[in-house]
Amino acid sequence: MDSVNKTLMNKDFRYVFTLALISFVSPAAILFVYKILAATEIVALPVLPPITTILTLVLTVVYLWCFWSFNSYFRAVHKEERNTAHQTEALNQHSMVTKTDVNNNITYANEKFLFTMGYKLGDLVGELSSTYWPDQKEALLHEIRVTLRMGKKWSGNVQLETKDGKPVHTHSTYVPKMNKKGELIGSIAIRTDISDTKVATGDKNTRRSLHILRDEIYMFEAGTLSYTYLNQAAMEATGWNESNYPQKTVFDRFMPNVQDSDMDVKAFYECVRPLVNGEAQEITHEMIISDKPNEVKIQLVRPDVGKPYFMTIVRDISERHAFDKTKDEFISTVSHELRTPLTSIKGALGLVLSGAFGEFNESATKMLNIAHRNSDRLSLLINDILDLEKTAAGRMEFHLEPVDMAELISDSIQENAPYCKQYDVSMEGIGLNEGALAHCDRDRVFQIMNNLLSNAAKFSNKGDKILIDLEERDNTIYISVEDFGMGIPQEAQATIFERFTQADSSDRREKGGTGLGLSIVKLLVEKQNGTIDFVSRPGEGTKFFFELPKTGNDVSGEVSDNLQIAAE
Repeated sequence: MDSVNKTLMNKDFRYVFTLALISFVSPAAILFVYKILAATEIVALPVLPPITTILTLVLTVVYLWCFWSFNSYFRAVHKEERNTAHQTEALNQHSMVTKTDVNNNITYANEKFLFTMGYKLGDLVGELSSTYWPDQKEALLHEIRVTLRMGKKWSGNVQLETKDGKPVHTHSTYVPKMNKKGELIGSIAIRTDISDTKVATGDKNTRRSLHILRDEIYMFEAGTLSYTYLNQAAMEATGWNESNYPQKTVFDRFMPNVQDSDMDVKAFYECVRPLVNGEAQEITHEMIISDKPNEVKIQLVRPDVGKPYFMTIVRDISERHAFDKTKDEFISTVSHELRTPLTSIKGALGLVLSGAFGEFNESATKMLNIAHRNSDRLSLLINDILDLEKTAAGRMEFHLEPVDMAELISDSIQENAPYCKQYDVSMEGIGLNEGALAHCDRDRVFQIMNNLLSNAAKFSNKGDKILIDLEERDNTIYISVEDFGMGIPQEAQATIFERFTQADSSDRREKGGTGLGLSIVKLLVEKQNGTIDFVSRPGEGTKFFFELPKTGNDVSGEVSDNLQIAAE
């Protein structure tokens, strides 16, 4: 607006100067004519006064007419330019405007564009307009340029990219500037930011689909933990509706009996720490809600536009538990019935191979060795099944006490060193200098470490190093086992903790195993009030990590994570 006002002031000055000039010239002209006539005596002296009077009147009329004409003209121009200035100001407030030359170099960008896109004018002037276009949109940019060269306008939805890489959705109009020969010499682009509208439309379509699901769906803000959406199943389960659930928080549904609200927040953010840190995409827990077992899955959603939020999916798993109980009872019965004859078979084969019944030829010995190895494998499978059944049924005893985790991990590294040597793999412990006390069962945690380390060794490449990290956090002890081998295929990751599950690839199946190890590990961790998860990139490796309660502390965490998420 400052440049526009300056231009109008310059024109006002010229207008005033012109009228002043006429005011000065008119009397001077009359005086000059009077003296010429008197000196030359062309007109008799007595006649001069009337002539002068007439001339003065004529010049006065001319002056008044000029004054009126100039005044009307400049007022009209002034009004039009002020209207144009107001329109330009309104356009700049509402729209993102840029200008480019014939070579698509940026020559101008208004304040609205610079503010939205995060640039300074100096960053853009002279640069190609593709600077703020995503790479995958090059084809659309080419289409716009072709249209402009034809002297035609182009309108449509365009996604741009801010300086820090965030998408901005716009409705854009591109207008070409042509010379007298009909050649393109530049263009102007006028854009309206429709990001919020696009996000709202996407959310509306998503929520329409979620609304009819049988599972309960809850969405709540990452900063305040207040609900922003409940689907129909969730509203029926809680008795809430669209008018009152925005006043509720996650604790009203999942932790209604906890009195200390500050502890609620600490416990929640400790629970979702792997999501906040990017270590996991989803966290799954089982909870008893309304006297029924439910599976609760939590995800942290970071949209391109808008604030991050949590989405929780609650599923009634009563039928699954009933089925699992029946299956477990069957498997347990079969396993017990198999154990006794298998022990006899294994013992008999051992005696035969020891030479107690004489020597056998090479072919017979080879077959006996195969039978003995497979009886060992079958025995291991039965033991795993029985361990799993005892743990799931709550019949396995846990002696929870303060355990020095640095010492335990060092012992497990030493215990598994010969096994790793078979695969030409080494191990390195990180953070083992200072002891960290966890409230757990030493033998069960040792069993967990043996399973994770043996898996890491089996699926590592020759010459690789396995990293074992110990970290003391606010209220938990964090342990991770990371290998850099083949990784877990994407399609197998969702079921990796389920029973009898192995990644379906020939390379992994060659390594053997019962498919029960990780499901046992998960049960052992959870029975000690811990959590376990993993991250894996096929072809790059896998990291399993679990957390156990620290001795003398409740699992609560710090509210600082709350502030971190809310600030994103």
